[in-house]
Amino acid sequence: MRRRTMIVNMNQLRSFYTAAKLNSIAKAAQQLMVTPPAITNHIKRFEEKIGIRLLVRDGNSIRLTSTGQGVLQKAEQIFKEVHEMEGYLEDISSGKSGELRIGCPEAPLKNLVPLIEIFRETHPGVKIIFDQGSNTEMIKSIADHRNELAVIRYRPNNSKLKTKVLWQEEVVLIAAPKSVHWPGSKVSVTQLSQIPLVLRGEGSAVREVVLEYLRRFKVTPLIAAESVSTPLLKELVRHDSGLGFVQRGVVEDELKDGTLRLVQIVEGHPVIESGIAYAGRRELSPAAWAFLRLLDKSWPV
Repeated sequence: MRRRTMIVNMNQLRSFYTAAKLNSIAKAAQQLMVTPPAITNHIKRFEEKIGIRLLVRDGNSIRLTSTGQGVLQKAEQIFKEVHEMEGYLEDISSGKSGELRIGCPEAPLKNLVPLIEIFRETHPGVKIIFDQGSNTEMIKSIADHRNELAVIRYRPNNSKLKTKVLWQEEVVLIAAPKSVHWPGSKVSVTQLSQIPLVLRGEGSAVREVVLEYLRRFKVTPLIAAESVSTPLLKELVRHDSGLGFVQRGVVEDELKDGTLRLVQIVEGHPVIESGIAYAGRRELSPAAWAFLRLLDKSWPV
């Protein structure tokens, strides 16, 4: 006798899966934008169809049966594949052409370029338009709709933008090889109030991180010079205008060839977190959304 095929109702399965993941009928209803009774009804019909109890109510939460645990694991695989299929179909249907406007400050650009090159291999028809500026300018560029995406300093309390954190980098202290301001190889952060410093200009994420770091130790910096340009800042330090703070990645060559040297901070160096920011899913073009999906594959949560 031929075995009867059971047809799974995806709406019922999704209701069960969401409630089980969130451990709440009410939260599942909120996420799926339906009423709690609708979720309860879907799960009841699903259980009736298969003839097995999958979960029981336990006060305000729910508890899975052993069978429910197994069904949840299978459902997780199914909806992961559904999500991947949705993304794949969207990519092939509308993400292969158009424009991608993306902004990036000077220093993180070397981290962004390899991602852009990977994206260009799969989306050769997309025209990529780069924009540069300070961290503050990049944030404003999204609000002004000049850029869809921008590399910015990640700040957890920024509720206006969604940000996917991509990398962390040390902000290091550099000096001229024979600096008269500080000939030593190590320094305490408390001593930096006595040493001339060269900082990035207003709006720079590195400047924000450095000043926040110094405030933690109640240190008022002695700012000798400022520059919006990283190459100019390094040149000022090389000519011993003061010690400077830069991201490690932008000074590796100079540290290797000896034109600049690293000064270790005894208390540890500050760290900057950077990520790709955007206003919201509805604000993005298909090309920008495809780029974010590339990041999801490269930096899974």
